This record gives sequence, structure tokens and C-alpha cells, in this order.
Amino acid sequence: MLVIGVSFACYSPSLNSLQDQVYKSAVVIEGKVQSTPVNVSAEPYRVNVKVLDVWPLNSGGLEREQLVTVGEFGSEAPCTKVKKNHKYIFFMDPTDEPLVFKASFAPRDTSVKNLKKDVGKILCEDCGKLM
Repeated sequence: MLVIGVSFACYSPSLNSLQDQVYKSAVVIEGKVQSTPVNVSAEPYRVNVKVLDVWPLNSGGLEREQLVTVGEFGSEAPCTKVKKNHKYIFFMDPTDEPLVFKASFAPRDTSVKNLKKDVGKILCEDCGKLM
């Protein structure tokens, strides 16, 4: 099983369009939060995420079913809190450390209507070939 670290930064999803977030992120995945910290104030904010879907153009080499560790905040309160058993789209960029990513934007809850479909349209690798 491959475990990958991801660090969130304080980014407001309302500042950029979904298209901007996708294009500015090296890796875009859909994931389901498996666990969250018990004591947020005492532990670094990290969540375990199961990769549910990847898009070939921005997969970063990740595959479905991999477990990803998301977040590294140290003693600071997290800027983004996610809920266990919820699905999100994660926007990430690689760091200098192998298999460690930094969030380029806050994750978006997939319960938003058509979010995953819209991401798929933006990352469609064959769209230009059809015209």
C-alpha cells in the first residue's frame, strides 16, 4: 500500500474558478476521507484519504484504491477541515520530498452538483481531438 503526504495551505476556493484550480494543480484526485485526528489541537492535522478516482492528465502517478495521507499543519489549527466518510476533490502539487504533495487549493466537497463531471470535462484528454 502506498501512503502519500499532502499539506494543505489556506486557500479560498471562491477566489478562483474550478477551471483555474484544475489547471494550476499538478495532481487532481477524488478521495474519500477515511480518518481524521482525534485531538485536533494536540496533533498535526492529518487525514487518511482513499483515492477513488484520478484523471490521466493530472494523476501524478496515483491510482485508485491507494491510501493518501493529507495535511501537515504542525501545531497550527487547520485552515481546512474535512469530514470522515465524505468525498472531496483534492488539488495538489508535488514537493521536493518523494510522495509528498502540497494542496494547491482547499478540497471541494463532491456533494456539489456536477463537480466531478465538471472536473472530468476540464481534464478531458480527447476533447480537442474530437473537433
